[in-house]
Amino acid sequence: MASSRHTKRLAQAAGVLSAVTAITVLAGCTSAPAEGGGSTPGSDGKFVIGFEQPLGGQAWREMGLASLQALANSPEYKDKVELKIVRTNDNDAAQQNAAMQNLIADGVDLILFDPASSSGADAAITQATAQGIPVIANGGPYDSEDVYVVSTDWANAGTIGANWLLDNLGSNKNIAVLEGLAGVPLNEGSMPGVIDTLEKGGATVVAQDTNGWNEATAQEAMSTILRSNPDIGGVYSFLTGGQGVPEAFKAAGIPFVPVVGGSGYNGEACELVEYGSEGLKGDMVFGQPAIYAKGLEQAVALLEGQEIEREQYFPPLEITNENAADYCLTDKPANFQLGYDFPGLDLKLDDVLKYYSGS
Repeated sequence: MASSRHTKRLAQAAGVLSAVTAITVLAGCTSAPAEGGGSTPGSDGKFVIGFEQPLGGQAWREMGLASLQALANSPEYKDKVELKIVRTNDNDAAQQNAAMQNLIADGVDLILFDPASSSGADAAITQATAQGIPVIANGGPYDSEDVYVVSTDWANAGTIGANWLLDNLGSNKNIAVLEGLAGVPLNEGSMPGVIDTLEKGGATVVAQDTNGWNEATAQEAMSTILRSNPDIGGVYSFLTGGQGVPEAFKAAGIPFVPVVGGSGYNGEACELVEYGSEGLKGDMVFGQPAIYAKGLEQAVALLEGQEIEREQYFPPLEITNENAADYCLTDKPANFQLGYDFPGLDLKLDDVLKYYSGS
């Protein structure tokens, strides 16, 4: 279990990207939770669990929701759980807070939410705590002692890739860095540590841009950099770029260099398979979307009266040349999101795809 200081540090890395409209997927009524752990299911014998997701429509989030629903409808959980999923717009913390208050008014037993910010849902959390409704930050951390956390260890995700790049650079230590989406807490909380790790390890950052957490943007930014810096020795691209960066090198006719990416798209794994024999080496570091399903598992355990760790951080996945063939799905498009399963959960791709609205 992580320390509270670790939680506050990680809470700076709590939000990403863009979204669509607010939608309620499933609804239901239930009883208030009992004090001291555990809750009494509603009249149909099911716990109603709300999930607030501020970034609907983005592939990572859609795969997470699909994994969540697949687990909820599995034989082990289908008679225990009713989900109420709500999406809100544009990583808007105020919208998320209001949606969580609506879930409280609907009488849910527990709220899972992927934080839009590190503190923007405080009002809803205070209200939920007063009514004995547990709240779990799921996917990213949240800075509150009243909130359980089930999250990828985002604080270490950035430096894992940085250390890999340092280990795989040749004599040319000049590198390009593409940060994610400027201004988003996850990016702002991680990139200083990434740069510090790279520079202390002997690398020199000679060019810097953003990937916008979009492979097309990563390719465009990398192409621009290569026009003025064709002789760089490596590329670090935060949580995206495993497709776009190699494609920029290919289009420019420049030999591949070691690349760090991490969107978790199928194309990242397949690029390593396709171009590995041509010299491409990569490390794709990303959090599993199925962390949402892990959050549901922990939510049900808590409602059934079990004690769970208040802060749970899980290591990101790494796709490298050594295991890329195990992840590359030749029958799926490049932007198909990987990470649909999670250690300890029996999630099958066919079951998850029943609920996946992405490509």
